[in-house]
Amino acid sequence: MDKGTPALQITEQKAAPRSEGEALEKLLELQQCILEKLAAHEDPRRVLDELCRKAEALLPHFVATVMVFDATGSTLKVCAAPSLPPEAVTRLDGLRPGPQAGSCGTAVHLGEPVFVEDVRTDLRWAPLLETAEALGLRACWSMPIRIPDVGILGSFALSSFKPRRPSAFDRRLLDVGAHLAGIVLRGQALEQRLLLAATALEHMDEGVMITDAQCRIIQVNASFTRITGYSADEVLGKTPALLRSGRHGEAFYRDFWKALEQDGQWRGEVWNRRKNGEVYPQFLSVKALRDEEGQVAHYVSVFTDASHIKSSEMRLWELAHHDALTGLPNRTYFSDQLEAALAQAAGGSRHLAVLFLDLDRFKNINDSLGHHAGDQLLQQAADRLRACMRAQDVVARLGGDEFVVLMDPGADPDAALRVADKILEAFRQPFDLGGQRFVVTTSIGISYFPRHGADSASLLQHADAAMYEAKKNGRNRAERYAPTMTTSVRNRVALEAELRRALDEEQFVLHYQPFYEAGSGRPAGVEALVRWHHPERGLVSPGEFVPLAEEIGLIHELGYWVTYNACLQGSAWRRAGLTDFVLAVNLSPSQLQGDCAQKLRRLLSETGFPAHQLELEITESLIMEHGSIAEAELGPMCEIGVRLAMDDFGTGFSSMAQLKRLPLTKLKIDRSFVRGVAADPSDAAIVEATVALGHALGLTITAEGVETVAQRGMLEARGCDYLQGYLFAPPVPAAEVPRLLTDMAAPRAAERRTRST
Repeated sequence: MDKGTPALQITEQKAAPRSEGEALEKLLELQQCILEKLAAHEDPRRVLDELCRKAEALLPHFVATVMVFDATGSTLKVCAAPSLPPEAVTRLDGLRPGPQAGSCGTAVHLGEPVFVEDVRTDLRWAPLLETAEALGLRACWSMPIRIPDVGILGSFALSSFKPRRPSAFDRRLLDVGAHLAGIVLRGQALEQRLLLAATALEHMDEGVMITDAQCRIIQVNASFTRITGYSADEVLGKTPALLRSGRHGEAFYRDFWKALEQDGQWRGEVWNRRKNGEVYPQFLSVKALRDEEGQVAHYVSVFTDASHIKSSEMRLWELAHHDALTGLPNRTYFSDQLEAALAQAAGGSRHLAVLFLDLDRFKNINDSLGHHAGDQLLQQAADRLRACMRAQDVVARLGGDEFVVLMDPGADPDAALRVADKILEAFRQPFDLGGQRFVVTTSIGISYFPRHGADSASLLQHADAAMYEAKKNGRNRAERYAPTMTTSVRNRVALEAELRRALDEEQFVLHYQPFYEAGSGRPAGVEALVRWHHPERGLVSPGEFVPLAEEIGLIHELGYWVTYNACLQGSAWRRAGLTDFVLAVNLSPSQLQGDCAQKLRRLLSETGFPAHQLELEITESLIMEHGSIAEAELGPMCEIGVRLAMDDFGTGFSSMAQLKRLPLTKLKIDRSFVRGVAADPSDAAIVEATVALGHALGLTITAEGVETVAQRGMLEARGCDYLQGYLFAPPVPAAEVPRLLTDMAAPRAAERRTRST
C-alpha cells in the first residue's frame, strides 16, 4: 500500500443534506430502515453493516465503524465496518480503552462522545498515529454505545480522510447511529429485538405510530404523546384521522395513498392538530410493511415536530419583507402588494392611490444629532403614519426617510388628498428626540391608478415626481401628479448629476459682496457668495443649486470648499496689503457636526487666515431647527476667535433666551424687512425694534438687501451699523474686491448715480 493512499475505499456516497428539513428527513429514513430490518428479523451483523453504509451515504468521504467489547470485556474489536479492508480491521482489533486510545477507545473509557478534528495534532491519537497514517485517517468522531441497565457495549464512529469539525447534523447522525447500533446489539433473539425496538421507540425524539392494515393504531411511543398531546390509551384502536387539521383537501390524501400503494412509502410535510386544538407542521415518513404474501400488514409512521423550523422560516420571511428599524413592510412587500392590487383592479372600475412621502430636511437631523436620533425620528414617523391609515391600507418604508402608502380611495377622488392632509397635520407636531423637541415636516406626492399609470413602476415614479414638486413648492405639502412634473424631475436628476460633477471638476467660483459702515461709508468687509460656472449655462444662481445640494447631501462638502477657498483668497488679499477687513462666510447646518471646531481650526491653519477676521453667518432657522445642538457646536468654534452673525434675523422666531445663550456678535436684518422700511411703517418698526434689541445685547446690526437711497437713509437714521446691497455694489469676482475695499468714494458715487436716475 502506498503511503499516500488511504486503505479505506468508500463508494456510492450521496451529497450531504442541504437544509435542516432535508437532514431530519434523512435521519428519519435511516431510523425507519434500521427498525424495519429489526422487525424483519434480519441478521444483526447485516443490520449493523447497513447502518454503517447508510451513515456513510449521508457524509461524503467518511467511513463508519462499530466496535464492541470482545469476550474478555477489556479490549475492543471491529463488529461492523463494511468499507474497511481486512488489513485495516486487523490493525484496529484489540484496542484497549483508555485516555489515549484514539477516538473510540477514549469515548468508551470516558463514557462520552469524543470529537477529534485532526488526529495528527490530538494527543489522544499519539500512540495510534502509525495506524492512522496507514489508514489515511485525519478526523475521527466516536460515540459510546450505551444500553440501559447494561452499560457501555462499544462505540459507533465516523472517520474522515480530511481534518474536519463536526456540524450539528454530524453530531445528530453520530448520536442516532450509536443509538440504533445499541438497539441492534441489545440481543439477537426475537424477544430481545422486540424489547430493543420498544426501547428505541420510547427513547426516540421522533414520534412513532404503528397501525394495522385497516389503519387502526396499535402502538405509539412516548414522543408521540409529547408531540400530539394524546396518550396511548386515547388513540389505540382509533385511526390517524383524529389528528387531521383540516388544512389538506381530498386531493392531498388521494396523492398520499397513491404513493403508499405504488411506492410503499410517503415522505413530506403535513399539518396536523394536537389534542389542545393547535395546528402544527410535521415532517412525516410513512412506510407500508408487507407480510410474506405481499399484503400490507402494518403502516409505520415516524414524524417530528417542525414548528421551530416553520417559525424560523416565518421569521426569515418577516426579515425579508419588513423593515427592521420601523417594523413597517419594506419595498419588496410593498411591491408585491401593489402588483396584487393592480392585478385585482385591472379590467374593473376600481381605483388605487399611491402616496410617496419624504421627510423634509431629515439629513439635518442625522448630521447634527447623529444617526441614533435619526433612527428615533424614523420610528416615530412610522408610528404616526400607522395611526393615520386604515387597516386595509399598506404603509411601507422604502429606505432612508422615504415612505409610501397604497390605498383604495373608492369613488371619492379627494380621499387620498384628505389622507395626505391628515398625515401633514400629524407631522406638524414636534418629535421628541432624546429629550429635545423638533418639528420635522414631510412632503407628499400622489398618483392614481389608472389615471397616472397601469403598472407599479409608473405609479411609484409619478408619485415620486409629485413629491419632488411638493418640495420645490416649499415642502410640508402634498401635490397630485401632473405630466409636467415628469419633465421637472428629469431636469432635477440631470441637475443632480451635473452638480456632483461640478464639485469634482471645481466648476464653482466665489464672488464677494462688500458691506459698509453706515454713515461713513467705510468698507468693512465682504461676504463670500458661491456661484456655479456651468460649462454650458454660464453662471448658475445659488438659489437654484444650493437647496438641491442640501437635499442630496453635497452641502457639507460644498460648504467646506467655500469656507476654505474664501479664507485662501482672504490670505492672498492680506499679503497684497489689504489687512483691515472682515470676511463673512455662510455656514450650512450640515457643517455643525461633532468635530466642526477642530476642522475649522485646521482650515484656518492651512489657509493662514486669522480667525478674528472670519465671520460665520448662520440663519435664524438653523438655530430653530437644531436648538441646543447648534449652541453646543457653535461655542467651541467661537472660542477659536471667529465672529458669529445671525443671518435673516426676524424670519425664524428665535427666542430671547437663545439670543442670550449664543455667542453672537452681529444680527443681519432680513432683506424682506429692508425692502419696505421706507414705505411700510410695520417694516420700519420691526427694523427699529431689531436695532434696539441687538444694541441692548451688545451686538452690531447689518441691514442686507439695501437698494435705494431712501432705504439707506431710514436704516442709518434707525441706528444700523452696517449696510449691504446693490445700492453700494453687487457681488463681484475676487479680482475686483481690492478696488472696492480701497475706494472710499464708492458708496457716495453709488448714491449720486441713484439720485441722478
